[in-house]
Amino acid sequence: MAGIYGYVLAGGESRRMGRDKALMQLDGQPLVLRAVQALRPFVEKVTLLAPLGRYESFGLPVVPDKWAAGPLAGVCAALYSTQARWNIFLACDLPLVTRNFVEHLTQRVRATDCDAVVPRTSDGWQPLSAAYHANCQTAFTQALQQGERSIIRLLEHIRVEEITTDQMQSAGVQETELVNVNTPEDWARITDLTKEAR
Repeated sequence: MAGIYGYVLAGGESRRMGRDKALMQLDGQPLVLRAVQALRPFVEKVTLLAPLGRYESFGLPVVPDKWAAGPLAGVCAALYSTQARWNIFLACDLPLVTRNFVEHLTQRVRATDCDAVVPRTSDGWQPLSAAYHANCQTAFTQALQQGERSIIRLLEHIRVEEITTDQMQSAGVQETELVNVNTPEDWARITDLTKEAR
């Protein structure tokens, strides 16, 4: 099997935002491509988890959901098709995520003997900016087929290595990198933060 693959979750309907979050631009770049570029230096291959035909103009491979809509379905589709031992997932709506975070996550993946490496911030577990071993595929898929929709609840049933806020800060990663955007108000806050940082 290959070493590490990267996946960007871009299959959501963006109902609360009112427009496709993946295509919203920060500093002139669509959010989906910001996630792709954060992953690229550290993985052998980057794939979008999205409906077929939606983002074909980006020239990236796409894996569609096999079972139902939702993040767990996207993760299951990736784990079902992957040829890598480890798979790093980033949601497309993390506009502030950086390569520093992915580098730290990759380092932890290479050293762990757990089934998953998942950050835990003051907002709780961050399962869509995390890494899952291919051997999670069976447990995740069975849970999905039984009606489970929450990745967080599944973390109770696998071996998880937690990345704490303190550990991220020691690696030069800020907790705000894992803040996602769901509403126009969220987007306004993010754009204000990026203006302040300039």
